[in-house]
Amino acid sequence: MNKNEYLKKLDILLESLPYDERRDIMYDYEEHFKSGLSDGKTEEEISNELGNPETIAAGYIPNLHTSEKNNYSTDTTRTTINRTGRKYSIGILIGMIFFNLIMIGLYLACWAVLASFFIVGIALVLSSVVVLIACVFQSPMMYIAIPYDIITHPFLGFLLFIFLASAGGLIIIGTLMLMKLYASFTTKYIEWNKLIVRRDSYEKA
Repeated sequence: MNKNEYLKKLDILLESLPYDERRDIMYDYEEHFKSGLSDGKTEEEISNELGNPETIAAGYIPNLHTSEKNNYSTDTTRTTINRTGRKYSIGILIGMIFFNLIMIGLYLACWAVLASFFIVGIALVLSSVVVLIACVFQSPMMYIAIPYDIITHPFLGFLLFIFLASAGGLIIIGTLMLMKLYASFTTKYIEWNKLIVRRDSYEKA
């Protein structure tokens, strides 16, 4: 079975799903074919790896085979199936809400910790600039407490400048990397919530 035949058959089997849901599923399987073709596989090989379209469709529509046996042929019956498929389990939704309420506190706390590290990094970089300026002019700066030995020995001041600037720079870079990973985790967590609700909605069909 080539790509077009496979996707067309899968699309027909999923016709009882809402349009947006069916579009997302079809997009995922089109990407499977693109990825496989880029790896040098044939369309038939990719089709075999993905499996039977009926099996895939049954995973999204648990009552697919029952529906086929009962031969639901009228538009009214299909509309009823679609509406039933969109019913959410109240228990699952309530559980997800309470779980997310607990998690949101931890989530915000983690962002606060990352923000504090970022601020510390900036403070260290700014402190290194102050030390450098004080050493260059060899005079203490108003409201800034710098040991007198550092001011009178520029070499010590330069070493302190390098240390503070390096430490601050590393903290800033590390914090930005952690923020990026945390943002990626946030996206995956949201998608996981959507997936749980989506699966539950079709299990209730």
